[in-house]
Amino acid sequence: MRLLYRNIIVGLVILAGLISFLFVRFYAAAGQFTTLTAAMEIRPQCTIIPSVPGPEDIVIDHERQIAFVSAVDRRAILAGAENVRGGIYVIDLSGPREGWSLRPVTAHVPQAFQPHGIGLYIDEAGRRTLAVVNHAADTHSVELFDVAEDAVLSHRATVTDPMLISPNDVQPVGHDKFYVTNDHGTASTLGQFLQDMLMLDGANLAYFDGAGFRLVAEGLSFPNGVNVSPDGSLVYVAETIDMALRIYARARESGDLTPVDYVALGTGVDNLDVAPDGTILSGAHPKLMDFVAHAGDASNLSPSQVVRLVPNEGGGGVADTVYLNLGDELSGSSVAALYGDVMLVSGVFDPKVLACPVAAPR
Repeated sequence: MRLLYRNIIVGLVILAGLISFLFVRFYAAAGQFTTLTAAMEIRPQCTIIPSVPGPEDIVIDHERQIAFVSAVDRRAILAGAENVRGGIYVIDLSGPREGWSLRPVTAHVPQAFQPHGIGLYIDEAGRRTLAVVNHAADTHSVELFDVAEDAVLSHRATVTDPMLISPNDVQPVGHDKFYVTNDHGTASTLGQFLQDMLMLDGANLAYFDGAGFRLVAEGLSFPNGVNVSPDGSLVYVAETIDMALRIYARARESGDLTPVDYVALGTGVDNLDVAPDGTILSGAHPKLMDFVAHAGDASNLSPSQVVRLVPNEGGGGVADTVYLNLGDELSGSSVAALYGDVMLVSGVFDPKVLACPVAAPR
């Protein structure tokens, strides 16, 4: 009996040690031991553009000088509100910055619409397709819209599949072809919690070729934003928990991917924007657990960060931070999109978009 008690005690001590180790490992990986002070902030003189709640993603049509914004009131959804409908909005960037504002362009279809990540494809003839991840009605889908000259959207197709387990962001590479990130490898709440806490690499990137889905990258840790290089030869995937950017070479005909590089960025990168010159911007969460607390209570501020990566040929690049705020100006930044020498920055919950000047890379 004494041997049994001793074995039980030893087992409990080992279990407690393992839990403590995992706890410390997760908190360290989530940036919780990183010190951020007001003296470290990088705060350019930003203009606030009032918005509906939750402008989580932004993509810019540089030729037409228009920014598309995906927004939905996520706090209302988390509070259990029913029939919460989000929308796609545009900002006309052709005029003075002081006059920039959001204008709704969402079609009435689909009626159940809670948009998440968005992506824009423009073909050589100028035809445009906006792809939108939609989480409405307890189902996941990618909605495809045609874009008119005035940026008003016409719904063209809904794409669903069991492979859309937990879609986060989408990047079209044709009018009916796209890459989409699944930020978890399971649909269950418990499974997603364990994947996050244990930092398991169980998520993936899927490709839709116009007829069906297949996985083109696996073993990812919360893949979030996805985008492509200006020439379409590279695919970029942000890994929030790994705090890194993965770079893949893309086979244009098949859509297959080959790993090229892994760039550690030291912050919880979210959505990705790729400017016409190839510069990559990412809204980021330097303290992931602060963001989790902010999601539960708006009074808990979450630091916001924008990371810029000027890529090198063949992979990698030079990274720097162009915006860092402790959360009083913007909490929970999820995207930054570059337009000339100005970036549009917004977050998962706050009802605002910031228009901030960006200094040239050193």
